[in-house]
Amino acid sequence: MAGRDELIDRLDSIVSRIGRLARRKMPDDTLTFGQFAVLQLLFQRGRLAMGTIAEHLGISLAGATGIIDRLVHAGVVERTRSQEDRRVVWVQLSAQGLERMQRMQQERHHSMLSLLEPLSEEQLETLVNLLETIARGQERQMNTEDSR
Repeated sequence: MAGRDELIDRLDSIVSRIGRLARRKMPDDTLTFGQFAVLQLLFQRGRLAMGTIAEHLGISLAGATGIIDRLVHAGVVERTRSQEDRRVVWVQLSAQGLERMQRMQQERHHSMLSLLEPLSEEQLETLVNLLETIARGQERQMNTEDSR
């Protein structure tokens, strides 16, 4: 039986291999990872303040502003100032951005279906439960580090 370190190395290699294969199947899109993360956040949560976006992504307000500037220029997000507090800037998906995210979500779902097709329902449930356990452990670790 393989040791823990060997299994971790194998897992790292498999995840990289799956990532390379998945990228080849995805449509060519000009979004950076940061831009996609912002669009995904806005798609899931709706209109957000600039500061909330920066905080959620763990980047500076200046970094978030740069990403949002490029997304506004691309026509996929809209930025407005709050009427109550002019210091607050709201960001939301434009109609074009919403359509693009809906299309991308559908493409991602189809890619996941294809990727996970070899698994039985039971294997898929096991995989999902294991990944949820890993995510919760990482969240606990980050919360512990943030509270120091």
